Amino acid sequence: MSAKVIPIAGKKKQIRQIIEDAVETNLSHKNPQVLKCLKGEIEQLLEKYFTSESPQMNLMLPSDLTEDQFHMIRQNFKQLFSEHNERMVQRSNAIFLELYLSRLEVCELKYGDHD
Repeated sequence: MSAKVIPIAGKKKQIRQIIEDAVETNLSHKNPQVLKCLKGEIEQLLEKYFTSESPQMNLMLPSDLTEDQFHMIRQNFKQLFSEHNERMVQRSNAIFLELYLSRLEVCELKYGDHD
C-alpha cells in the first residue's frame, strides 16, 4: 500500500436551486424586483465560488502497513478531516450569510420602496 486516494463525496445542488431554496426559506421580502436583483447577485457569487467537483486527497502510506494499521489511519484521517471540514463549513456559511445580507441591502436600496 504505497498510496491511498480518498474521495470526499458530497451531494451538490444546482446553483439556481440553492438560490431558490435560500430565498424561499430565509427571505420574507415581497418586492419582486428586489428578489430578482438578489437572486442575480447571489447567483454571481455562487458561480464564482461554487464547484461541483468532489475534491480528492492522496495520503502517502508506508508499504509495510498491516491492514489493521491502515484501517486505523484511514478512520483517524476521516475523523480529523470531518471535524475540520465542519468548522470550515460553519465559517463559510457565516461569511456567505454576511454577503447575502449585504447584497439584499444593495438590492433594497436599488429597488425597494423609498419613502
